[in-house]
Amino acid sequence: MGVTAFVLAACQSTSKPFNGTTGFQVESQTENTATIRYTTAGKQNSVKDEHKFQAACQQTLGHNKKYSIQILSSQEIAHPNTISSDQYGRQIGNTNTKFGLSNTPDLYNSDNLGARDALNVSPSTLRVVRYICS
Repeated sequence: MGVTAFVLAACQSTSKPFNGTTGFQVESQTENTATIRYTTAGKQNSVKDEHKFQAACQQTLGHNKKYSIQILSSQEIAHPNTISSDQYGRQIGNTNTKFGLSNTPDLYNSDNLGARDALNVSPSTLRVVRYICS
């Protein structure tokens, strides 16, 4: 059990190349430094983030070293997968207010709006951190 927990914890802190939503991208690189843009989802956790940033530095510049990290900027952006063009319920005018009842005759009549919303577990924002490894 302890070994499984360790393996899972190690996998969660590894950095991954950018996949269109999350991961790291190398913006510029020299022999000893790199500027990296890392996009993460979920809650901010400084310990896990430090491990991810360090792993991205090691993948970019070499695995043998612990690198100094200098944060250049951090910002939140809208998660591209949560922006939906589906219109559920009824929209009133030009507002963002929507009303929906699960028993209302509609294209999605058999769906339960509350259950659909509860199952939508993706974070609505992503955090983009730009930093320098040296």
